[in-house]
Amino acid sequence: MSLPPLTEKESRVYDFIEQYFAENTRPPSYEEIRSALGYARISSVQDFLAQLKQKGYLRVPIGANKKRAIELVSKKRISDVEHLPLLGRVAAGLPIEAIESKEYIEVPRSMLTAHGTHFALRVAGQSMRDDAILDGDIVILKKQNSAENGQIVVALIEGEATIKRYYRKKNRVELHPANPEFKVITVDESESFSIEGVLKGLVRRWD
Repeated sequence: MSLPPLTEKESRVYDFIEQYFAENTRPPSYEEIRSALGYARISSVQDFLAQLKQKGYLRVPIGANKKRAIELVSKKRISDVEHLPLLGRVAAGLPIEAIESKEYIEVPRSMLTAHGTHFALRVAGQSMRDDAILDGDIVILKKQNSAENGQIVVALIEGEATIKRYYRKKNRVELHPANPEFKVITVDESESFSIEGVLKGLVRRWD
């Protein structure tokens, strides 16, 4: 299993410990971490170490001197899974506003392309039902601003997000649902429109 991503501050603490290990062949003390990174209190160091331990980036051996008892786990550990940001939700129905989220979701690495940036969105609605994309599913997308006709995309229309099949016509874009109860969305040249990503996979949780 891969490790969840670090925040910028967590990564700064991890990188200092890693560098200190390389230069001194032993872990730094809490005071050395505090002094090097400019924290006012030891408790700040303890908080960051607790976060790194919780995320699996370090271990504290039982019975060791706790002020120097730090074992790092490599950030480069190879895994067959990847943690992607769950950026919000997207409409399988009428467009809805994309809602920012700080969640992450674990997905198989085989679902992703070798290059590029990927992200995840939670589906709201049933307009893509016949393509087996259901309300509550999580779609995995490769971030890109273009698509081939017939590909399933997440698009922004006047700032609102929707997931549909994309078709480029002569002077307009058509976004087709996969449910006869919903109408095709037609976007003309006067409207703000952008492709945010192309569908690469789907995650469904059974409750």
